[in-house]
Amino acid sequence: MILKRAYSGHVTGIYRRNAHIRSFSSQVEGGNITVAANELKNDYDKALPYSKIPGPSAFTFLRNVLPGGKYFGQELADITKGYRKEYGDLFKFPSIFGGLEFVTTLRPEDFQTLFRTEGQWPNRTELELVSYYRMKVRPDIFGKYAGLGNAQGKEWADFRSAINPVMAQPKNTKMYIPKVDVVAADFVKRIHQIRDPKTKEVPDNFEFELKKWTLEAVVLIATDTRLGLLSNDYDKRSAEFFQATKEVFRLLAELEFKPSFWRWFSTSNFKKLMNAFDTITNVSCEVIEEARVRLNSKAKDSTSEDQSVLEKLLQIDPLLAKVMAIDLIFGGVDTTYSAVTSLLYLLAKNRDKQEILRQEIMTILPNKDSLLTADNMKHLPYLRACIKESLRILPTIAGNVRGAGQNIVLQGYQIPKGTAVLMASDILQKEDKHFPNADKFNPERWLKKDGAPAPAKLAHPFIFLPFGFGPRMCAGKRFAEMEIETLTARIIRNFQVEWNHPDLKFTFTSVNVPISKLLFTFKDINN
Repeated sequence: MILKRAYSGHVTGIYRRNAHIRSFSSQVEGGNITVAANELKNDYDKALPYSKIPGPSAFTFLRNVLPGGKYFGQELADITKGYRKEYGDLFKFPSIFGGLEFVTTLRPEDFQTLFRTEGQWPNRTELELVSYYRMKVRPDIFGKYAGLGNAQGKEWADFRSAINPVMAQPKNTKMYIPKVDVVAADFVKRIHQIRDPKTKEVPDNFEFELKKWTLEAVVLIATDTRLGLLSNDYDKRSAEFFQATKEVFRLLAELEFKPSFWRWFSTSNFKKLMNAFDTITNVSCEVIEEARVRLNSKAKDSTSEDQSVLEKLLQIDPLLAKVMAIDLIFGGVDTTYSAVTSLLYLLAKNRDKQEILRQEIMTILPNKDSLLTADNMKHLPYLRACIKESLRILPTIAGNVRGAGQNIVLQGYQIPKGTAVLMASDILQKEDKHFPNADKFNPERWLKKDGAPAPAKLAHPFIFLPFGFGPRMCAGKRFAEMEIETLTARIIRNFQVEWNHPDLKFTFTSVNVPISKLLFTFKDINN
């Protein structure tokens, strides 16, 4: 994914140019600025028509990705890089069998233009199959609220406005730190139980164990309930849920982004996907209902400071609370699992960075049983730098997708309002042009030194947006970061993490996941 290009000479100039962009970025962190309408209209009228945007025809694309084609079996990123060489930094992926036609851009200036002009109600291109399931198969749950991912316009804005006071306030995240820390400590105990007593390597089902931690933590946040997954060798309900989420992400990638006839008749994979969605919905509803019953029997004199996310949302609207909890549980398992796996792997492959991180963690956790708190977790800049660097090298998602908020111009071409545009940030994040020595795991690039800005800040600020941007930024961002920070701190404080096998390979199945077994070695830290 790396396009080699010299990075020398113009650092000062780059910083001055980006200083203006950073200033603009800070202005729009919580909203948007609309470019003057007349200026946009004049530019749009002078631009080349949308039909002139280069790209493969539907026939060429099919020939390329089917057996015998030059891109058969390749990752989306590799296909994108191939077409970039052929067509440049802006090209179209054609509609196949009724699927979405979308424009792909590999210029951060275009990312900025899209975000600047997305308007009051940003359009994050929906997944057609998710909408089909929620509107056609399960309107009993999603008929009123489509959820944050697929809702658009005023429906999305009303939903987001209702949940923001609960989801976006830092104090509501901080209250969960002690509880999530207990879950992380339980996972450390679980590692002790399952690893080989001699080699200290975990068994080849460690993916299942790590996902049990993820589900335990996210359900705790969403419903204030402990499922007890980390004390059980096997839990049928959870196993079904994990298998269903794995199937969903795999099948979404197959059916949404590759040739498929599901729009004309129910293919085998379509039926499997609908069944997997049903499993996720039904298990989530069971867990939420159990939590609701428990919360109803809770003492009525509890203050709002003591109330969980679910309690606060139930007071707004019980159905909204259920849909939001389902979104948190479904959206928070595989994504967080992917991020933690990538981080542990990169730390295992870079022992020197792991040791620097361990020394930082030991300043706030002098003993293994010391507690993580909202106060001492403020003092972990290197941990947060490690997480950013991991998300740069092994991003959880391929990039941000937006429907153009109005008629705009990208690289001299008309992009009509509503056009789906993929911002391929995952490729740019691994280019030396933007991040020198981009293939190197170097958390220090995210840290200030001697009063100078962090080197990573010299890159265009719209390249690295792992949780999205603006009003449609991931609603669970703060919770996900807290989960990752908490578990990583606990593991690195207790273990030296090693990887003693060939390099771990990853693939995108809607999220970035490892292909092979997670055979980590966890050796005890003595002090």
